[in-house]
Amino acid sequence: MADFPIEELARRAGMTVRTVRSYITRGLLPPGERAGRAARYTDTHLARLDLVNGLRRRGFSLGAIEVLVTQDPERTAEEALRLYRGMLAPWQPEEPVEVDGTELPTHLGLDPDAVSADELVRHLCATGVVETAAHGRLRILRPDLARAAAEAVRLGIPPAALVGLRRRLDDHTGAVAEMFVELFARQVWDDHVEAGLPAGDAPRIQQTVEQLQPVATLALLSSFRSRMQDAMDAFITRISDDISPEAGRAMGIRTTDLDDR
Repeated sequence: MADFPIEELARRAGMTVRTVRSYITRGLLPPGERAGRAARYTDTHLARLDLVNGLRRRGFSLGAIEVLVTQDPERTAEEALRLYRGMLAPWQPEEPVEVDGTELPTHLGLDPDAVSADELVRHLCATGVVETAAHGRLRILRPDLARAAAEAVRLGIPPAALVGLRRRLDDHTGAVAEMFVELFARQVWDDHVEAGLPAGDAPRIQQTVEQLQPVATLALLSSFRSRMQDAMDAFITRISDDISPEAGRAMGIRTTDLDDR
């Protein structure tokens, strides 16, 4: 396994040498192997820094990280990193896609000459769904969201209206996500911590996280369908005085929906 000095380790990790030394002092990073007067480091040390930095970005304090990475002498940095990445993997968004700047509307299935297509591209860039890349290219950071926005435009919804809708969706789905994470924390993770974070329990933790995604998605979709039906019922009630049964049938609304109101 190739080794390198602490300066190279810090560079690869995107950190300062001073921070790396402080992690060694705290026990977050094992010391390098001595080679003469200098210590040498390997990809194992880099993996540990990747783990620590990833946990910090997720809001873990250094004290909590210290418990996670040092409580079991038999657990290697790679094992801890696999657990961490395994817990995040099911929830990672779709990989970004790069396209030529002039081809984005076509990539999304829109008429590139339509005013709405140009307007949608501007809104996608302004809201961070799309960003500029090198050589006149555009990087679609959220391809799924961009496709949904394009489909809404094809349905006749103005791009400007989608901006506020996305913010509201993010707020509501963020609250739902926090509910499921809290459920996982109380029912699974807390028990894992109380048991001393046993390394042998890692596969079960990862499997639970992987299975939680379809469960959460199904529950959210089921609830949304029910609430959407309630909202449509309320909408039909509101407009029933404005349209005749004939007009309602032309709109695809059942006559009984109108007659019952």
